[in-house]
Amino acid sequence: MNMKTKNLLSILMMLLITQLVFSQKFKNGDIIFHTSKSSQSKMVQIVTNSKLTHCGIIFYLKGKPFVFEAVQPVKITPLQKWINRGVNGKYIVSRVKTPLTKSQLNEMYNYSKSQLGKNYDIKFEWSDKNMYCSELVYKVFVAGDRFIGSAKKFSDYNLNNKIVKDAIKRRYGNSINMNEMVITPVDLYKSSELKTIFNNY
Repeated sequence: MNMKTKNLLSILMMLLITQLVFSQKFKNGDIIFHTSKSSQSKMVQIVTNSKLTHCGIIFYLKGKPFVFEAVQPVKITPLQKWINRGVNGKYIVSRVKTPLTKSQLNEMYNYSKSQLGKNYDIKFEWSDKNMYCSELVYKVFVAGDRFIGSAKKFSDYNLNNKIVKDAIKRRYGNSINMNEMVITPVDLYKSSELKTIFNNY
């Protein structure tokens, strides 16, 4: 067996092991969080006082784990690719304490699919026209008649930092609605309905 063949077999073995670990560790409906490398990640960290700036929901398709996420546009991303996009490959996975029923998971999956292709909501508005990451996850659970986290208002967050003020000016001009409902990744993560099942931070 030559070196090229050995390397190929090693890669295939690692992929198989990774897939096996994911299949044993995570389930449909698990929520995954990380620190995004996006241009707005620092702003979200300041506003929420948290390192968690992006999230999605895991579903298995043909036996392989994927993440439904609201980026531009809302899409499905292979789990490992999603993990690799985060800072230093660090992430957290949370699960509802009360197991989801098959019917609830079906409703959640169907809602997730119905959102694919929508534009990312850079204004974080509480409408269904566009979606941002934590809004998508929250509404996916609502579709399954489950409620994770509590929506707040813009006025509840730290908006005084210069980075945040500059972002607000670019996105809203002078017309930001401080009473707009909003939910962030850390608002979901802190939900009493969830338990952490993996954390490598």
